[in-house]
Amino acid sequence: MSHSHAHTRDLDTLPVSTLFWRYAIPSIVGMLVTGLYAVIDGIFVGHYVGSHGLAAINLAYPLVMVQVGLGAMISMGAATRIAIQQGAGQEQQARGTLLAALLLLAVLGAAIPLLGLPNLQSLLGWLRADVQPQVAEQARAYLWWMLAGGVLTMGPMLLTYLVRNDGKPRLATALMVLGALLNILLDYLLVGVMGMGLAGAAIGTLLAEAVVVALGLAYFFSRHAALRLSLNALKPDMSGLWPILAMGVPSLLMELNLALLLYSHNYQLLAWGDDLSVAAYAVAGYSESLFTLVIHGLAVGMQPLLGHATGAGQPERAREALLHGVKVGLGIGVAALAVVQLFPAWIAGWYSDGSQDLIDAGSRALRLHLLAMPLDGLVVVGCTALQAMALTRLALGVTISKTLLLLPALSLLPLWLGQNGVWLAMPLVNLLLGLLVGGLLWAQSRRLRDARLIEAA
Repeated sequence: MSHSHAHTRDLDTLPVSTLFWRYAIPSIVGMLVTGLYAVIDGIFVGHYVGSHGLAAINLAYPLVMVQVGLGAMISMGAATRIAIQQGAGQEQQARGTLLAALLLLAVLGAAIPLLGLPNLQSLLGWLRADVQPQVAEQARAYLWWMLAGGVLTMGPMLLTYLVRNDGKPRLATALMVLGALLNILLDYLLVGVMGMGLAGAAIGTLLAEAVVVALGLAYFFSRHAALRLSLNALKPDMSGLWPILAMGVPSLLMELNLALLLYSHNYQLLAWGDDLSVAAYAVAGYSESLFTLVIHGLAVGMQPLLGHATGAGQPERAREALLHGVKVGLGIGVAALAVVQLFPAWIAGWYSDGSQDLIDAGSRALRLHLLAMPLDGLVVVGCTALQAMALTRLALGVTISKTLLLLPALSLLPLWLGQNGVWLAMPLVNLLLGLLVGGLLWAQSRRLRDARLIEAA
C-alpha cells in the first residue's frame, strides 16, 4: 500500500480528535517559530532601546508588511502554479515557473530600495514616524536597512514555500526554525551587547534571512531537489510571470489589509495620545500576535481534516472536525483573556527597559485592546473553516468586513471615549464579527448534521 493511500486511509478512519492534534501541533509550532522572532525583536528593542524604539518599530512596520505581502504574493502564486504543473507531469514548465518566481523576487528586490531609499524622508512623514526626534532617528535607521534589504525580507517565504512544495516539508520547517534562532542570536549580539538600536535589529533580521535564502537556493541546485536547477540552463518561463502574480494577489491583499489596520491604529493613537501610546500598542500587538499565531496554527491544522471530509462526502466527520476546532479555539481564547486581564503588568514588563510609564500604558492597552480575544479566535478559526469547506466567498467577506467596520470604529469611537476609544475599536468589531461567524458556523454544523440524518434515513 503506497504512502498516499495510507495517509488518506488515516484521514478516513482515525478518530477526528487524534487527527486534529496530529495536524494542529506541528502547524502551531511552525507558526509560533516564525512569529516568535518578531515578538523577540520587540522584547530586545523594548529592553535595550526603550519605548521610543518600540514606537519607532511599530510606526515603520506597515511598510515592512507591504514587502512581506509582495513576498507572499510571489510565494503563493508560484507554489500554486508549480503544484498544478507538477500534478500534470509538466516538469519543464514547473522549472520555468520556479525560475520566473526567482526573477520576480530579484526585480522587486531591486525596485524596493531604488524607489524607497531616495524617498525615505517622505515615507517617514507619511508613517507619522517623524513626530518625535528620538523616535524618528530610530525609525529612519530601521526602515533604511529594511528597504535596502527588500529582497531578503521577501526571499525566505518564497524559498520555504518552494522547498515545501518540492516535497520537503521538514527541510522547509528546519530552514524557518534556523532563521528564527539566528535572528534571536543576532538580536542579542547587535541590539543587546553592541547597543546598535533599531539598526541592529534590522541588520540581525536581514542576516538571518540571507542565510535562509542562500540555503534554499543551494537546495534547488543540489541533487536532492525534484525540480533541480542547473547554472547552464536558467531559462525563466516569462509567460508564467502574470499567472504567478494573479494567483498570489489574495495573499498580498491580506497583508496590505493588516498594514492598513496597523497604520490606522498608529495614526489615531498619535492623534489622541503620544509616542508612548504607540509603544503601548506595540506591547498589546506583540502579545496579541502570539495568541493569533497559536489560533492560526490550530486553524491551519484543522484545514486538511475539514477539506478531506468535505471532499470525501463525510458530513459527520466534517461536523466533528469543525466543532472540535471551534471548541479548542474558544478554550484557548478564554485562557488567554484570563492571563491578560489578571497579569497585564507582568506581560508589559517583558517589553520594558524598567520604565514604569511604559508598564502602566502597556497594561491599559492590554486590558482594553484584547478584551474580545475568544471572539477574535473564533473569527480566525471560522474563516479558515469556511475556506476549507470551499465557501471562499463567505471567508473573504468576513475578512473584508473586518476592515470596513474597523476603520469607521477607529475614527468615531475616540470622539466619544478619547484614547480608550482607539483601544476598544477592535474588541467591538471582533464582538460583532464573532457573533456573525458563530452564526455562520452554527448554520454549517446544522447543515452537516441534517446531511448525515438524510444519509442515515
